[in-house]
Amino acid sequence: MVARIREWASERVPLRLSLIDYIQEPVPDHMNKFWYAMGATPLILFLLLATTGILMTFYYVPTPEGAYESVRNITYGVYLGWFIRGVHKISVNLMIFTLLLHMIRVFVTRGYRRPGEFKWLIGAVIFLTTLALAFTGYSLPYDQVSYWGSVVVTNMMGQLPVIGKSLLLLLRGGEEVTEVTLLRLYDMHTKLLPLVILGLIAAHILIVRIVGFAKVEGSGGEHPFYPDHVFKTAAIAIGLLIIVVNLAAIFPPMIGQPANPQEVPNNVAPPWYFAAIYKWITIVPREAGLFGVLLFFALFLIYPFLDSLFTERGARMGRVNIVVGTGAVAAFAGLTLLQVMG
Repeated sequence: MVARIREWASERVPLRLSLIDYIQEPVPDHMNKFWYAMGATPLILFLLLATTGILMTFYYVPTPEGAYESVRNITYGVYLGWFIRGVHKISVNLMIFTLLLHMIRVFVTRGYRRPGEFKWLIGAVIFLTTLALAFTGYSLPYDQVSYWGSVVVTNMMGQLPVIGKSLLLLLRGGEEVTEVTLLRLYDMHTKLLPLVILGLIAAHILIVRIVGFAKVEGSGGEHPFYPDHVFKTAAIAIGLLIIVVNLAAIFPPMIGQPANPQEVPNNVAPPWYFAAIYKWITIVPREAGLFGVLLFFALFLIYPFLDSLFTERGARMGRVNIVVGTGAVAAFAGLTLLQVMG
């Protein structure tokens, strides 16, 4: 059994001795197309997030009394603080959005097929970790919207079957959202989750370079990874930076009223990346809705293996993926729109 597992893993991650082989290895020509070159976009945005986040930690105070005032000072008092915070806020939203686009592309083109299952698994965990990173950061301003948004999201997590109660107590440090909750979310956002996501990104890049890029029908040519592909990625980074800077200037960050645990605001809602889940569990019986969420994420993680299973039985998974992917995107967009409008 151990030998079979080792053989299965080595087929998917064929390690070599020299890293220079990966740098010099050519990449397929279809990687010149933007639709196939989006994998580097979340990495570029993460670097922006890390840079601006480190700058804001110089001023942020992770206490209920200090959090709101420190964010207010960053936004309105510190020179260019509003800009740094704006770039940080825009970057996390774009990172989630581009990760979604990248995973949709991999799903539709079936880029996860053997021997690429590990690439999909690590990419899926990166996406889930990014959601956790976004949520913990969303809660840190400690104004009314972020405070009650964190209450709503942690309540959602607390209602998950089996692990819900333990997860809620772990995040909150008790039954209620308190100063302990703020400190835990701050530590997760600035220490634990960045280290986790850095390790996952490194593992994902390494496996992509080891296993190679997924083959696409009709693409037979190749070009050098360096300098051709590196320069293309650099051009994407410059274009992305221009977009982020302009969005930060057009939509500068704001801060609402200080958090008041005794007063629930009328506009309390989870952030957009949790809006579809929140709407789903409000229109479906609670337990069934939460079970559906867990089932979806479980299928999301193991889908490459389901694809192999059904393909061996003659299913045309290319067509199936188009139907499933279109349905999932439509459901996500529809539920999000209903939540935003409702």
